[in-house]
Amino acid sequence: IRKLALQVAEIDHITESSINQLKQKEAEYRAVTTSTIFNTEKTKADLWCAAFVQRKTEENTNPITTETLRAFSENPRTLKEEQREEIRRLAEKYQFFHWYIEFPEVFQRERKEKSGFDVVLGNPPWERVKLQEKEFFADRDERIATASNKAEREKLIKGIRQNDQTLYHAFQEAKRVAEGNSHFLRSSEKFPLCGRGDVNTYTVFAELNKNLINQRGRVGCIVPSGIATDDTTKFFFQEIIEKKMLASLFDFENRKGIFEGVHRSYKFCLLTLSGQPVEEAQFVFFAHKVDDLKDEEKRFTLSKEDIELLNPNTKTCPIFRTKRDAEITKGIYRRVPVLINENDPENGNPWGIRFMRMFDMSNDSNLFRTKEQLESEGWELNKNIFEKGNEKYLPLYEAKMIHHYNHRFGDYRDLPKGSKSTQLPQVPIERLQDPDYEPLPRYWVPENEVEERLDKVGWKHKWLLGWRDICRSTDTRTVICSLIPRYGAGDKFLLCFPNQTREDILCLAALMSSFVFDFVARQKIGGTSLKYFTMKQLPILRPCQFHCQLPDTLLSHSDSSTIADWIFKRVQSLSSSSNELLISSALSDNYVSKYDEHDREKLIWEINALIFYLYGISREDISYIMDSFSSIMREEEKQYSEYRTKLHVLRCFDAMERDI
Repeated sequence: IRKLALQVAEIDHITESSINQLKQKEAEYRAVTTSTIFNTEKTKADLWCAAFVQRKTEENTNPITTETLRAFSENPRTLKEEQREEIRRLAEKYQFFHWYIEFPEVFQRERKEKSGFDVVLGNPPWERVKLQEKEFFADRDERIATASNKAEREKLIKGIRQNDQTLYHAFQEAKRVAEGNSHFLRSSEKFPLCGRGDVNTYTVFAELNKNLINQRGRVGCIVPSGIATDDTTKFFFQEIIEKKMLASLFDFENRKGIFEGVHRSYKFCLLTLSGQPVEEAQFVFFAHKVDDLKDEEKRFTLSKEDIELLNPNTKTCPIFRTKRDAEITKGIYRRVPVLINENDPENGNPWGIRFMRMFDMSNDSNLFRTKEQLESEGWELNKNIFEKGNEKYLPLYEAKMIHHYNHRFGDYRDLPKGSKSTQLPQVPIERLQDPDYEPLPRYWVPENEVEERLDKVGWKHKWLLGWRDICRSTDTRTVICSLIPRYGAGDKFLLCFPNQTREDILCLAALMSSFVFDFVARQKIGGTSLKYFTMKQLPILRPCQFHCQLPDTLLSHSDSSTIADWIFKRVQSLSSSSNELLISSALSDNYVSKYDEHDREKLIWEINALIFYLYGISREDISYIMDSFSSIMREEEKQYSEYRTKLHVLRCFDAMERDI
């Protein structure tokens, strides 16, 4: 390769002031690229790639393997003609490209720090490597592309094996190419940071670009914003943060159609990397036009230490809308630790939390039964539980059925028959005031299956705590959590199991339902999901912080002696408005509270005010945080002519701050 580099460097020095000089340059370059050295090096590189993508079958008597490469490296003549032909075929089919061979003068410079490109610019493809059956058949067979589900699509694909062998062969060939690419990206160790999970081409191009520049070089590329926020790309982002390679990340929403062929809600970013260390990277999020990058309120900087503070486990990037959002959030993280710090095995999980996706809506669907199925089998419905003898089928709770302090938010009986709506009508207050009322789910699951899963985490309480997986930073509320009875839970209602007292767990529920917690979560969610890796890195007070005595001035307003007891009684009152969700207390093992809207609002205002105080938020910042929930503000100003939630939270905060 070094010899090739010198030959190409000599060609580069030929001037181009005449046609003859251009012809000479072309002829000499052709001589280099057809030389024995060039062809030997290219064949060796192609052979290495072919070993990953070649289909290995019993009929293949001359497979391309590591041994083939070793033998060729020692003596190129050992390669059989049949193997050479196969390597050429695969190189053309998979379009092998070797940067160090095509640009030897760039990667074989005398000074190592100068090896690599000075600048790499690009807009790589944004496509999943795995073959997408819907897309493949979209313009080939509409029936298959529009099949109702995966099982039906697979059945139709099997059908074309006999009816349309040409199409079936084309599908199998495309599938094989995708599998070959996937195997290479995952197993070749060329892409150790991004060759993981459901690989997308933009991620491996980003990793490639990073590796192509020299120590003074720069990369500029346009990629989806998930490069900085997604769990699947966290290793890439960790490395560029650790090595201080990130110069800037400017995130755009495509609302104004910058990319016409891309959905208006899609987010992409201008990612700039540097070969030289950059102490503080520049950020802008939620830009809609290029001029937004000049807005000093939107533009902010983050250091390596800032990112490690905010996301210590994944080192991924928060997504602040403004500089003030960044400063408030950083202040919270300096005072409050994350829920689980995976870098501290001894003290990093003070709540002793375990997580669970109880039932997978696809893989566990064989366990699910509908109301019609159970009734036809002789089961009897008692409230919302099916019974037959000593056996029970329990409701399978889905995320859309819950809201803050309300496990009866949505009821499948209210959804019109045949409706494909993803939303459930909100349950009217009249029903919620009936402690015997319970909503009906879409499916039921065997009680023993629920208990088997809960036994694995040693959960003894008669209720569960979880949150909605599907959410957005632009929704009315982002973190929506609730207690539910000891029922089944679908995979979009994520469960957590703290190893703490009942009182402490309800304090955790209050924190997760608070405005300040929601505000921070909005700085972390770039897509439509609140997964465990994000929840682990949100700021949560430690259990011991709730065991402090209440000041005497507050004791006059409450019979509670500690913060934990004060919060517990309010969350208990908010959550225990039905006979199926009974949170026992020292006063009563069957505590049921009256569902009164005015009383509930008052309790929620008080809880939020205290949590703001415990998080160390100033009154000015509380006002700013509450204004960031613009949907609630607009709705209340329209209904009450004032933002009453904000006003009452501030009044409660003022009273508590004065008393404390």
